[in-house]
Amino acid sequence: MILVTGAEGFVGVQLLKRLSALGFPVRTLIRSATTGGRLRRMAGLLCRSAMTDTASLKSAMQGVEQVIHLAGIFRESWKETFETAHHEGTGRLMQAAREAKVRHVVYVSTLGAVPDRIYPFVRSKWLGEEEVRNSGLSFTILRPSLVFGEGDHFLTPLKRLLESSPYAFIPGYEPLRCQPLWAGDLVSCLVKTVEGGVAKGETIALAGPEQVTFEGVVDLVQRELRAGRPKVLLPLPLAATATLLLERVMGSPPLMTGVLDLWRLGAVTSLDAVQKAYGFAPMPLSEEVHYLLSSHGSSPKRRSRRERMLTSNRSI
Repeated sequence: MILVTGAEGFVGVQLLKRLSALGFPVRTLIRSATTGGRLRRMAGLLCRSAMTDTASLKSAMQGVEQVIHLAGIFRESWKETFETAHHEGTGRLMQAAREAKVRHVVYVSTLGAVPDRIYPFVRSKWLGEEEVRNSGLSFTILRPSLVFGEGDHFLTPLKRLLESSPYAFIPGYEPLRCQPLWAGDLVSCLVKTVEGGVAKGETIALAGPEQVTFEGVVDLVQRELRAGRPKVLLPLPLAATATLLLERVMGSPPLMTGVLDLWRLGAVTSLDAVQKAYGFAPMPLSEEVHYLLSSHGSSPKRRSRRERMLTSNRSI
């Protein structure tokens, strides 16, 4: 039995579909009852629990052999902070996993995780890693760069902003760099990890095959949208402050603190990181962005690709 946390997220939904198609018995840990019906169609066993509920976590661990810990947030709220979500929550999950004698934990952290208070999101992920490393359990820590895909936390809000705003806002006077990873490729890495026990006890950096700048992504999206918004460069302190303010007043802000942290830190690694670790070439952002931003659905070629990926743990 595999327990998946964070199954309600855009990566978690894809992971459940893939695991289900491959015949893995899966249990999902969810926080909201409203998503239960949709997830039950992909994974029959659901457990509703907050990461702060120790008793529910223990119950969810019954019969579990492996845990894929995806749960996380990109913005803080009065209900939940980066500290409670990534550090304290992971600590409670590891305690429950240890008591249940889980044999393997896969923790999805973030590329460049460091204990630097300047980057609160990144620091909280590093603290979560420490909980996993010190748990006494067999583990694999995956550190993906900024993950993109349908319903993501970067391209989707950026598209909405460029469609509604008269300007394209660029944080920082110096180019911010990142190496985005497609969600489908992260799912392939996760499946290979739980299926083959890949790299137990290791921390693996994962990223796409191209490094891009924030401004370059804006240009790419504007070309796809056939938009020509004038660019406005914002000093990083102003961009960070504006991001915090918008998070407080908007349900879906154009940029979140966690995403900005990754850009500020520079979430990049070797271009062949996925190839070396998992033996396949990941999807470049420039190839996938047209499909993601199109409003007319997938082409026959795209549908064929996605259908094949549901029945295979190998990326094509």
